[in-house]
Amino acid sequence: MMKKARPKRKPTVSHLLRETIRERGMTAYSAAKQAGVSVDAVQRFLNDERGLNLKTVDKLANALDLTLCNDD
Repeated sequence: MMKKARPKRKPTVSHLLRETIRERGMTAYSAAKQAGVSVDAVQRFLNDERGLNLKTVDKLANALDLTLCNDD
């Protein structure tokens, strides 16, 4: 009997951010320091242990030169 394939889940924001940080050759520590935000908060977010407020997300996005959504 064949196993049913599980539907693929969309990647989470924390997963996408973790991948972006890794692709840029950075660590969670260096990304947080560059953004001027709590290292602990970023590390816990990347480990899916907590969320981030919008202000922190905005600072991280700016530090990593990311666009979260278009202004259009």
